[in-house]
Amino acid sequence: MATKDRHDNDDELQWRPIGAHMTDNRRVLVVDDYADAADALQLLLFANGFECRAMHHAEDVCELAAAWQPFAVVLDIAMPGVDGLELARRLRASEATSHMLLIACTGYASQRDRERAREAGFDAHCAKPLTPQRLLELLKRATSASA
Repeated sequence: MATKDRHDNDDELQWRPIGAHMTDNRRVLVVDDYADAADALQLLLFANGFECRAMHHAEDVCELAAAWQPFAVVLDIAMPGVDGLELARRLRASEATSHMLLIACTGYASQRDRERAREAGFDAHCAKPLTPQRLLELLKRATSASA
């Protein structure tokens, strides 16, 4: 059964419960064609104890995710070529990556956009402009030994 967890300002929406099943893995893959945003998020995650890699295009995302095995992949939706929705579908379809926490981090935040993200296999949706603390809380919940 899907879980909906809305916050007061509605910039985060979760469809599946996020528990502490990945306490030993603090790797996060960030994919955003806006390089400054991806790199800034990478620095923020490093500063908060996560091992992070940033990619600025969709090419090779699935291959890197399968080889590196991050516990979470933060994907922008609107990217040229292969968009974040298609990347989510591909990650969910592969046995090597289907277990990963997928978080949409996007300016596409209408109700229909959120439904499309859920249908593509995302676990959560964070609207841009990003509230970094919300994303950090989400990632920390997934790696917390106390949950």
